Amino acid sequence: MPYELNAVNRGMYIADNLNFLKSLNDECIDLVCIDRPFAKNETFGRKNARAADPLKPPLTEQERQVELDLLARWGIHNEREANEAGIDWPETRYKDFWSWENDIHEEWLASIEQNHQPIKELIEATQYVHSPGTAAYLCYMAVRLFEIKRVLKPTGSLYLHCDHTAGAYLRQLLDGIFGNGEDGKPGFQNEIVWKSRQDKGNLATKQLVRAHDTILWYVKSKEAKYNIQYLPYEESYTKTAYRHTDERGRYRLLPCTNETGGNREYEFKGVTRAWRFQESKMQEMYDADLLYQATPSSPWQYKKYLADAKGVKLEDIWDDIGGARGNERAGYPTQKPIALAERIIKASSNEGDVVLDCFAGCAYVAVAAERLGRRWVACDINPRAWTVFKRQFSKPKLALLDCAEPVDTGVLMDNVATVHGPGELPVRTSPDHEDVPDAFTLPERKFKVPSSLIPEPQMLEMLLELSDYMAWCCGYANRMPDGSIIRATRNFHLDHIAPRSREGTSNEIQNRAPMCPYHNIRKNNRQIALSQYRQEIADAGEMMVNSVNDLINLDYALAQAMELYGQAYAARTVGG
Repeated sequence: MPYELNAVNRGMYIADNLNFLKSLNDECIDLVCIDRPFAKNETFGRKNARAADPLKPPLTEQERQVELDLLARWGIHNEREANEAGIDWPETRYKDFWSWENDIHEEWLASIEQNHQPIKELIEATQYVHSPGTAAYLCYMAVRLFEIKRVLKPTGSLYLHCDHTAGAYLRQLLDGIFGNGEDGKPGFQNEIVWKSRQDKGNLATKQLVRAHDTILWYVKSKEAKYNIQYLPYEESYTKTAYRHTDERGRYRLLPCTNETGGNREYEFKGVTRAWRFQESKMQEMYDADLLYQATPSSPWQYKKYLADAKGVKLEDIWDDIGGARGNERAGYPTQKPIALAERIIKASSNEGDVVLDCFAGCAYVAVAAERLGRRWVACDINPRAWTVFKRQFSKPKLALLDCAEPVDTGVLMDNVATVHGPGELPVRTSPDHEDVPDAFTLPERKFKVPSSLIPEPQMLEMLLELSDYMAWCCGYANRMPDGSIIRATRNFHLDHIAPRSREGTSNEIQNRAPMCPYHNIRKNNRQIALSQYRQEIADAGEMMVNSVNDLINLDYALAQAMELYGQAYAARTVGG
């Protein structure tokens, strides 16, 4: 049964959205519209460089101080305390790549495996078909989408924004959670193509210009709301179809007959036909001068005026809304336009309904909801989102709404948006709320790929022993002043030999390599094999040895690592 909304209307919650979603009552939301991470497999910006992140708008010194004061009010004074609270420190880089070790909690996958076996199998298949990173991303999204389905009312809808990067995998995930919309079951409604930009593209690339994103629309049940929308006719159509004009305006002529089985035949003004209208309606239109007869024996036609035409029913290709422009821009290059959110909100909610955006960094959904007379709630993991909210709601012609940071958040005023910290989540009153986590006691992210048999520190030590403690990328080594090698693991990073192993061993010892910090960081998340990367390093003249041939032979290393893996496997089998 639906419950009352237990979050603050016009409330912006700075928290991990999984914690926030778990704190919401069952079936208290009418519409969810989210522009979630796209799994681009990139990190943007430079750490500790102000305004260096292209996906975060630059701040004034006053805005930065307000952010720091707000965090201090929540007991957060540095990046470590922000991580403990489950939120981002506002000056950190925006990360859109995913890994099992850093982003997935063990209990997430355990819950999926116990309660949603098909979703578990989908995630595992994605690991082999695409990459471990995309599989980890699906796990991250799955636990949130299950909560979104729970908080939606039976009449509710979800609109999820994505692109080519992970859209196909998200579609399968959503089918598994909401249903595929076939055989009368609820779930999938439409895949909406939004032509978001008019890029000229890079003429040197051998691919078509990517000019659209995708919006996946899913519903909770057959009772889901939908308000039909119409777009204006194109001028070329109206000139052809509505080619007649009188003192009332432009009109077209349409037949009054219904030869395919409507009303019974009757005589009207000397002409007998099977008419599509009742005789009383025909007489009413005749008296209103809405009927036309070419000759005394011709069938009657009726006038349909352009002013009375609704237009073209909205289709699933939206090419009439471009990207965010002008006054509504918040500083994010990926920001979606307010008009896009307005179309979605009009389609699947009514005035007074509750709209939720739980990836709300750009504020465009909240602004659209406010302008359309809906209640709204927002959540984002980064405090920078609140700065953007204040900017957007203070702009003329967008939404005139005050934003306040009250010391006593229990004192709320009309027409005021308020911010709430990770320790100020709503109190869930619907049943089965024992599992709602405390935002300040998040479990440690310690998930490891199940097949990983050797801990990473031990793995690094073993592999360095194979190469006499020299990096496998360039031959770097920790050395004493006399040139002798220090046999220690410090200053080495562990990376992959093959970027995307499809055998389920991408994080095992036979696919790992000790790297020097410089080349590992420079490599970042490039999908490049170590053998190819080593040649690039050699070509750039960055080798610490004479040539690539002086590095450890990768075939030899693989054979030795396989033997180490077999020993670890045998030890676990005997021990287990």
